[in-house]
Amino acid sequence: MSSSQSPVKPRLAPSERLQNVPPYTLAKVFQNRDEKMRQGVDVIDLGVGNPDIRPPQIALDALQAALVDPKVQNHRYPSFNGLPEFRSAVAGWYGKRFGVGIDSEKEAIALVGSKEGIAKFFLAHLNPGDTILLCTPCYPAYLGVAALAQVRLIEVPLLAQNDFRPDLGAISEADARAAKVIFLNYPNNPTGGTETPEVYDEVLAFARKYDLFEVSDIAYCDLPLDPSYRARSFLQHDRDKERSIEFHSFSKSYSMQGWRLGFAAGNPEVIGNLARIKSNMDFGVFMAIQRAGLAVLNGPQDYCADAAKLYRARGEAFLNALAPLGVPCKLPRATLYLWLPIPQGFANSLDFTADLLDKTGVVVSPGSGFGNAGEGYVRIALCADEARCREAGERIVKAGYTW
Repeated sequence: MSSSQSPVKPRLAPSERLQNVPPYTLAKVFQNRDEKMRQGVDVIDLGVGNPDIRPPQIALDALQAALVDPKVQNHRYPSFNGLPEFRSAVAGWYGKRFGVGIDSEKEAIALVGSKEGIAKFFLAHLNPGDTILLCTPCYPAYLGVAALAQVRLIEVPLLAQNDFRPDLGAISEADARAAKVIFLNYPNNPTGGTETPEVYDEVLAFARKYDLFEVSDIAYCDLPLDPSYRARSFLQHDRDKERSIEFHSFSKSYSMQGWRLGFAAGNPEVIGNLARIKSNMDFGVFMAIQRAGLAVLNGPQDYCADAAKLYRARGEAFLNALAPLGVPCKLPRATLYLWLPIPQGFANSLDFTADLLDKTGVVVSPGSGFGNAGEGYVRIALCADEARCREAGERIVKAGYTW
């Protein structure tokens, strides 16, 4: 090679699994939002489920105490499966909240947020080409991780006419027999749909019939917008943890999303597999944050009820402002979201979100980002104060949309 020639750099191409992942649906929405803000537009961001309220004071106090206590070695590497005290708090919470017994040694694990645990569940238990049943619309992380894991995805639509509950009878015999896992999320993100005991009984019977494992995600279980509703755990039905695991997060009920803390409970073999894969990929959750989390779990739960009341007031303010348009949308029984059909004249939800931002400065999430069954809707995240939620509705009315 002559001195004038530059060495050829080896081409490092993205892996097949990464190429399998489609572009994040919300990325373009957020780019447009940021551009509007740079232009000086007064943007009301209802696009991301990113709570704007402070975490419980008990969490802040416990974290501060853990950080300054010289007797506690919080800054060393944490254990892979979590502090014994944290796992004991998880078990205690399950007992108090659901009447479910959890062996804290074998049936619980601390997570860097439930999203991490969900991803590692896929890596630990599913091979490329395996079939899964995923109830959609759903938390977008499931769709992305399914693509990374290169699994065959069968979407089970959650439809308004079924109160956003799965129609298991619509799943073909071939798909049911091919599948290894079925995924549920109640209260549901993004629809706000809720479970019933009968739904969980039906899913468990279906899982036993087709030898499926069930994954339950209860991230919104303590945000009831309807005071008469009290969410259930799937483990109340599969009490022997025969074929289920359940993920929970501090992000929504306790507004601790930036802390990255969650947990899973359930089948001891699956929990062990999560610990095994975590031991090769990370060191677990910062111990001071775990100590804050266990203080929250062991403490009074009135924070969740207060947060739910706040989200209810915001949702009512938004919907009352929209009332002149006769929008076919009502306050759900739980979560911090509204699931709004798109107005007439739009081919898809992405087109409507772009037009809405351009005309009103209001950011919402296109339903297509939550799975095929989400098309035709947008998700409203009630993560701005009541006055701003009301103003967002008023801007939509002034824009002249029709339903």
